[in-house]
Amino acid sequence: MKILLAVTAAFILNGSQARAWGGRGHHTLCDAATFLTQEKELHTFLTTRPHTMGHLCNTPDIYWRGLSGDMTKEGNSGHFMDWEMIGGTVKDIPLDYKKLVADFEGKKHADSDAIIHSIPHEFGSLWWRADQFYRRAVANKADMANLPTGTDSDESAFNKAVYSFYTNLGLMGHFVGDNSQPLHISSDYDGYGKGHGGIHGYYEDVILSAMDADLQFRVYKEAKKMMTASRKEKFLTEKTVLEKMRALAVLSNADIDLVLKADLLTKPSEQKDERGMKIRKPAERQPMENTKAKFEPLIVRHLARGAALLATLWDEAYREAGSPKLSAYKSYKYPLALDFVFPDYYEIKKDEPAKN
Repeated sequence: MKILLAVTAAFILNGSQARAWGGRGHHTLCDAATFLTQEKELHTFLTTRPHTMGHLCNTPDIYWRGLSGDMTKEGNSGHFMDWEMIGGTVKDIPLDYKKLVADFEGKKHADSDAIIHSIPHEFGSLWWRADQFYRRAVANKADMANLPTGTDSDESAFNKAVYSFYTNLGLMGHFVGDNSQPLHISSDYDGYGKGHGGIHGYYEDVILSAMDADLQFRVYKEAKKMMTASRKEKFLTEKTVLEKMRALAVLSNADIDLVLKADLLTKPSEQKDERGMKIRKPAERQPMENTKAKFEPLIVRHLARGAALLATLWDEAYREAGSPKLSAYKSYKYPLALDFVFPDYYEIKKDEPAKN
């Protein structure tokens, strides 16, 4: 029974680590981002599809996690960053992923005596996953420049290119959202190291799901303040996707203590090792009515940071793609179940599936 409990706990924790914000949170963030875009043509295109963008932003959790083991293995590591294992600080993490692999695989963890066997699967690759989908979104610039003539179809070069453009923007949104959730930027992602075990799902799903119907508008208003020219947040002004993601991660990581402070406990969590298995008992918490008001402003702030960065990246991708005339897109194709995309920024072992 104890082994069963340990296995069950490990499954729940791994699931929590890979699912920042839950379905409502990711949808809210991406829905708000559509209305925060500044490029007129893009804004008009996306604000007729906020439901679609919300669905795309949830796809890596609600669909891809149900695929085969190899796809789950390579996909899950893109949702988090356990930066403590290499030491230093979040702002010092190098942005060259191949260098990270070369410099740290085979070395000891900075915070334990364990050996790092795989940077992609142990350290994570959240920032680079977002960057990958940004690059994919702008890859078909030439096809989007050639406007369709006459009657078109889903398979025309233009429509296929626009479909690829906005679906990749939506997929990118998931990982931008993960980066705004503080507990995705720490190896102690479920709070057991500080007696707050179970905080991950409680913060991003339980409390968030109990918030009122005006959540999306609150996130939109807060994000718009962050994007105002006179007080634009620094993480929005960095040059590259990776630099912006790192700057946001610095803010997210710095807020972990605020999240834990708002988590009012009646009994701290417990953990112990038994026969090589971690046995964990989550913390017991005060009633939600005591804690909800403390968590809400943090949740709104964190979702707003993600929405502001996502809208900024969508605008930049649109310009980099040549500012295509999206109003010429004529297709009712819905991205219900997109093919899984393997990471392209590290080498996947030869006995694993080839990259898409």
